[in-house]
Amino acid sequence: MRSSIRWIRSRLELAGEGYPPLFTAVTLLGSFTIIIGATAQRVPIDPPWWALMGAGVALISLLLDLWLQSKLPCNILAAVSTGLMLMDPVSLDIAPLFLALTTAIAAAMESLRASVAVLALSITVIVIAGVTDHLQSPAAYLLAILCGWLVGYMMLYQKLLSENEVRAQRVRADRAAGDERRRIAREVHDVIAHSLSITMLNVTGARRALQDGDRDDALEALEDAERLGRQAMTEIRFIVKVLGTDGAEAAPTPGACDVEHLIDEYRKAGLTVSVDRSGDLTTVPGPIGSALYRITQESLANVVKHASTPSASITLRADDQVSLCVRNPYAPGARPGTDGSGIEGMKQRARLLGGAVDVRPDADEWVVRAVFPTAASPESAAVERTAV
Repeated sequence: MRSSIRWIRSRLELAGEGYPPLFTAVTLLGSFTIIIGATAQRVPIDPPWWALMGAGVALISLLLDLWLQSKLPCNILAAVSTGLMLMDPVSLDIAPLFLALTTAIAAAMESLRASVAVLALSITVIVIAGVTDHLQSPAAYLLAILCGWLVGYMMLYQKLLSENEVRAQRVRADRAAGDERRRIAREVHDVIAHSLSITMLNVTGARRALQDGDRDDALEALEDAERLGRQAMTEIRFIVKVLGTDGAEAAPTPGACDVEHLIDEYRKAGLTVSVDRSGDLTTVPGPIGSALYRITQESLANVVKHASTPSASITLRADDQVSLCVRNPYAPGARPGTDGSGIEGMKQRARLLGGAVDVRPDADEWVVRAVFPTAASPESAAVERTAV
């Protein structure tokens, strides 16, 4: 029983060509009802051969409707069926309504050219029947056919609009998924680059301390490296948790006030960092503060990886606009180009918040400048709300 129902549903879906199965079921049931009614009107005629032949042709058209993708053969058979029934005229004839319904179906499921051809065929059948006195009040039936075609065409237009909206939603979803993948890539890159950079400094400090025979400093440096490694593992686990679940809670997002703590970590690991700060960092919006933190983090990680001298100077302003400038010694040819994923990630963060990042050499220094407006847009806040 269930298999039969599934088969019927699949046939209705195929016959509907994108319309719900209910649409096909209703149109088929309506057509069958009209055929039965038109045949019953002609039963008193003796013998009702034209009516029976018309009903037979109509039933064949309904069966073909379930199997054929194109509805044109069904429309032609419907016109033949209606013409056969009109050979036995009756008062208040409902047979032409079958023609009006099939015309509406053609307008809803065929191209404009094909539906206009079906409309012309239906009009021709009604006109001929009216001229030969086989149909009373042909004007009313012509109006019904025209209204049927118009309703069908409106349904087709609505279907096309719906399909366009679905495609647009799919494009937006793909774009959002791509943006989310890039955001997660930035977060993973920042976490790993930051942790490895400080770990490298601590390990280097531990090695030098052991060379100098200072066991306590070496142990302290290794403990810091271990702590940062565990912290990085925790943050990466959270990112994986976010990717694997729908309702994961957001982790605390670092902000502008956390930049000082970040700098202290690098100082403790052996990097010389000077800071010139002005303004109240607590007034910096959360998304901008998070971007400042990540850009500072990436810039200091690059100092550790690329700078000839492990030192940097940071200027941070929070007044009319929020700005960040990170400078470190630079030897021409000693640093790769600006096409790395870290630098591109900084620029993407700034663009999302209406700001800009400029990375370039300046005389004997490598300079990273970031400028943001005083407030983040709601869209930008939504983009950064799940930042690690």
